[in-house]
Amino acid sequence: MFLADVPVEHLHRDKALSKLYTVYSSPITIYYEKTSFMLDPYQIEFQVNGDEMLKDISIPQQALRFWTNLLGKQQESSPQNVPLRATYSEPKLRDFLQDIALRYDNPVFAPMTDHEQLVTITSPPGTSLQIEDSIDAISVALRKSSNRNVELIVKRELPIAPTFNTLETQLRNYLKINNFKGLLSIFVADLNTNTILHRNWMEGNDLTTTPDIAFSGMSIIKITFLVEFYRQITEGALPYEIDLVEKSITESSNWTSNKLIEWIGDLNPDLGLKRLNKTYNMLSLNSTFIGGLYDSDAIPGFRHTPANSRNDITTEPDPYMQTTASDIGLLLKGIYECSRHNTGLLIDVFGDQITQSECLDMLEWLSKNKIGVLLEAGVPEGTKIAHKHGWAEGEPIGDAGIVFTPSGDYVIVYYIWVPEYTYWDDNARILSDINKAVYHYFNPVIKSR
Repeated sequence: MFLADVPVEHLHRDKALSKLYTVYSSPITIYYEKTSFMLDPYQIEFQVNGDEMLKDISIPQQALRFWTNLLGKQQESSPQNVPLRATYSEPKLRDFLQDIALRYDNPVFAPMTDHEQLVTITSPPGTSLQIEDSIDAISVALRKSSNRNVELIVKRELPIAPTFNTLETQLRNYLKINNFKGLLSIFVADLNTNTILHRNWMEGNDLTTTPDIAFSGMSIIKITFLVEFYRQITEGALPYEIDLVEKSITESSNWTSNKLIEWIGDLNPDLGLKRLNKTYNMLSLNSTFIGGLYDSDAIPGFRHTPANSRNDITTEPDPYMQTTASDIGLLLKGIYECSRHNTGLLIDVFGDQITQSECLDMLEWLSKNKIGVLLEAGVPEGTKIAHKHGWAEGEPIGDAGIVFTPSGDYVIVYYIWVPEYTYWDDNARILSDINKAVYHYFNPVIKSR
């Protein structure tokens, strides 16, 4: 004989009920993930109706017992287990669970930024107690005579990922706080999602990016020399050819860069310039051109481009060589995609004239360019950056590269220009800070509220 799984055979009525009540009044252990609580059934007015349960006991009729004995048959005893009859206050249980939710739920929050530390802050994975489902689970546990434990139903929520809107707002606020009075042209490409942030801000005001803004080519345009060099190489570079590349990129030697242009033109610098410009056209770098050698006094082969044809702003770019943040950004993106997946802009345009191995070599050359400022100063020590910088006395300051990070690689190309004079110290710091903000957008700090 059992009352709701509690053995009461041979027990007097009062003792049977006492045993029943003792079992079902014992606390329930409740788990919210790894945190445990004790729920005393008394808290939610849980009551067992033992008297009604006794009425449900089936007692064999005396006549049936008499004939069974008379005929000499063995009477088979069927164990009885009387179902539990109990009630509880659902409103009180709901209040109990709501209190747990208030204390232990960890809702996710929207990404935010810290304008002092220049980091993006995101929520850890969130949890929320599913109260109605948990009421059902506890109701089952209340009706168990043993193993009175219950795992609350908890929904896990993924953190909300920041978007480029988050980063844009942070950069705008940073420039405002620093009372920046110049032009920032910035191009950022997420190499995992292929999303792009491209903005031109003059004293906080938006300027169109179509067309982009022309800047002097400076040393940043030397990235394009790498592409043309490897496009022409067919059976591996000779030592003196490698020396030209190394000194042009890692030492930023203008003299060596002129020699590399000559090599591109089969020792004819004019042909080298012509081939480079043809390559820019093939790659649809429509606002990039080179019209003369470095440090030349010859009349430049100036070209009108969409960027330098704007009438709303001019950075007074070098008439010998010009480019834009977006042209260089798209080229770097193409080099990266070629190196990683053998796809992208370079492969689409040049096919097997450019190989994946050659794109990897380009990135290695660019990663050997060590200057300790601009892009490099804005990231943690040891972060790999494949980049080429450029600046001149009082002229725009720029840097263009690919930053390799634990949570995703990205392209960043940016220029700063101040109409009167682009001083180095403050503006170089601003560019370093901007890349710090971009780095921590891709590698946010995870913090609970």
